[in-house]
Amino acid sequence: MTSEPTSNNYTIIKAARIFDGTGAVPMSGQALLLDGNQIAAIGPVGELSAPDGSNITVKDYGDSTILPGLVDGHTHMMAPGDGTHGDITGNEQDDVLLMRALQNARTFLHAGVTTARENGAKNKVGFSLKEGIQRGLSEGPEMVISGRPITITGGHFWYCGSEADGVEGVRAEVRKLIKEGADFIKIMATGGSTWSSNPLQPSYTVEEMAVIVEEAHRFGRLTAAHCASMQGINNALDAGVDMIIHCVFEDETGMYEFNEPLAEQLAAAKAWVNPTLHVVQAGIDLTERIGYDRGWLTTEEQASIDASLKNLETRNESVNKLVNMGVRMIAGSDSPWGAYPPGEFVKEMVALTKAGLSNTEALVTGLSHAAESIAVGDTAGTLAVGRPGDVLVVGGDPTTDLNALWDIKDVYKSGLRVERPV
Repeated sequence: MTSEPTSNNYTIIKAARIFDGTGAVPMSGQALLLDGNQIAAIGPVGELSAPDGSNITVKDYGDSTILPGLVDGHTHMMAPGDGTHGDITGNEQDDVLLMRALQNARTFLHAGVTTARENGAKNKVGFSLKEGIQRGLSEGPEMVISGRPITITGGHFWYCGSEADGVEGVRAEVRKLIKEGADFIKIMATGGSTWSSNPLQPSYTVEEMAVIVEEAHRFGRLTAAHCASMQGINNALDAGVDMIIHCVFEDETGMYEFNEPLAEQLAAAKAWVNPTLHVVQAGIDLTERIGYDRGWLTTEEQASIDASLKNLETRNESVNKLVNMGVRMIAGSDSPWGAYPPGEFVKEMVALTKAGLSNTEALVTGLSHAAESIAVGDTAGTLAVGRPGDVLVVGGDPTTDLNALWDIKDVYKSGLRVERPV
């Protein structure tokens, strides 16, 4: 297939195989033609060519794989990813947070993420990040942003600046965020790590969340809800939320129980689930490193590791059961939140394989499924003629070993090769 030319500069990208992001078996003997900033053709190596008189660059990557740029459906670019608590990060000045966000966005891009959804930043940091990248003031992925998460007074992420209570309060806050440029609306359906909140306790009522969803949908925006307990999941589904984040199957006492009727409701609603598995492992890894450097672990540190390991085990179990019931999963790192550094999105896809997904299924969660779930499925997550030239080239074959994604040969954003540090 070909599309109408848009420039006189073409790039032909060759490699042993092409994975188009849909889950189809990788194609061999094929190449990709970039015309300016878009994909002009995908076809047999010997048949692909640019118009006569064109400026042609040919890149042959040998035993490598061409795939779409990765799509991380859950980021917090203002965070350092070094274990700093969110309340401390939230107390920093906006200009410092923006500088860090720009630095992190660059790291994401260099790691092959060409599209990212920003799930909550302080004040207008998220909006400024997106505008700065769009204007070429700094490089980074294409950003899909919530701006600030909507939360109850004193709730999870209250320090970002969108506390709202009651039906009219949340309605007004949705309208304000959309006026400021929010691409989607993030809802804190339960508490979280914020010191003044309880992750097991629901925050908004179903009525309040239903109003948020109604207003967002009225303006053509999707919704996503942070749900760290079963009642939060239940309330979010009853309100019609489009994506459940974390999706933790624990009751208000912290007891794990896989609730099959709730899982069936998730599947029937066709809601996307972003389970954020590796962020738990990242916290374990940091605590273990601290203990190793010191030579011993405190009683509190060991208890934290044990609790996190149990939490990860139950979350893996629930994800496995949800997938088998037909619930749609996406990969979203939650990085650089907590102790999960930027640029390591691969670890979330690897984590999903530990929950039972195949390599190909995990890849799709970070490509076409992630793109569809954040409303950019027509421009990201899949290689197809006429789409932006967001392309990742990695050594080896990630469908047989996801660790191939670490071996980045090149990243292209909008058809342009990204200059990355060697």
